[in-house]
Amino acid sequence: MPVEVRGALELRKAIKKFSPDLAKETRKELANLLAPIVKNARGFIPAEAPLSGWGESTENALWTKKNRLWDTKAAKAGIGYKTTPSKPNRQGFKALARIFNASAAGAIYETAGRVNPQGRRQSTEITKKKSYYEYTYIRRGTKKESASINPNAGKQFIDAINEDGLIVDANNQTGAGRRSNKMKGRAIFRAWKEDGGKTNAAVLKAIEGSKIKFYNAMGVK
Repeated sequence: MPVEVRGALELRKAIKKFSPDLAKETRKELANLLAPIVKNARGFIPAEAPLSGWGESTENALWTKKNRLWDTKAAKAGIGYKTTPSKPNRQGFKALARIFNASAAGAIYETAGRVNPQGRRQSTEITKKKSYYEYTYIRRGTKKESASINPNAGKQFIDAINEDGLIVDANNQTGAGRRSNKMKGRAIFRAWKEDGGKTNAAVLKAIEGSKIKFYNAMGVK
């Protein structure tokens, strides 16, 4: 006996299980919708490192140690999409399809200053460390604090990035969809805002269309 499927995630699971060809067709349709956003977002990645020295590997540079060294080609290539549901976030929500940046440097460019426009506050914890020759002082702190000896490092970093592109808020897009305070950025979210919600609406329409096709194939009325 045919059973009606409730919810978009349950629908996609059912299609994948009972109608693999339709599942493949749906993923292809979603890919065609997301690809133009990805292409547009890649165009907003600067051709050169936004900050002097970010593209140069040095022994003590934080971005070198954390594999965050600027690489324009990698930052552009890192922007991609997935047409399969995501894992639940901390609030338990899943994305039906998504656009992301897998490049660490690209992700920094996208979001730097989104939470702290003036940069993170400087860490007040100082650790005294003895080296072979002398004592050195190292700042340590939480992820919400800057370990730089320059109290204005965060602001200067963000100001330099802002010269290439400002943070834009994509929450004022039209169409259905959950709003989030994280819908802000310089490349992906800028492209999403310029799209005006058309792709978001088209994705939902495509999934609804796959639902109709699935029900017809399964004999659900």
